[in-house]
Amino acid sequence: MLNEPVLIDTGPLISIYSSDDLHHSACIDQLGKLPVGKTYTCWPVVTEAAYMLRHHPAQRDDLLQSIIDGDLLLLSLRDGDLKEVRDIFQTYRDQQLDLADAALLHLANREGISAVFTLDRRHFSVFRRQSGQPLHLLPDSL
Repeated sequence: MLNEPVLIDTGPLISIYSSDDLHHSACIDQLGKLPVGKTYTCWPVVTEAAYMLRHHPAQRDDLLQSIIDGDLLLLSLRDGDLKEVRDIFQTYRDQQLDLADAALLHLANREGISAVFTLDRRHFSVFRRQSGQPLHLLPDSL
């Protein structure tokens, strides 16, 4: 079991709550390896996931219940964080990021979190923390 804090991106949230998703089994397996009380996301990710689950209200409700129950913890973005998020958009402008991706990279830097549970290898394999180090992407293989 992983002991370090982990940020969760939209893709795994969709896969976890969609049993017919291609990555459902891999994401459920990875979910079982995440540290209790150290699994985080942010409102842009929740917003994106809820939108993508809009035609599946039971799964959307399960996602929201996981936040209510404290299984998935929300990190807040404050007014002062917006400059750094904007700077990430500028740094990676050729990547066509969405707000959820930029927010997660910013939170990784702000909170000192290196592990990200994501299916988005296209963006997250390019991202670097402020230290220049790559992120530790989970699951290790897809």
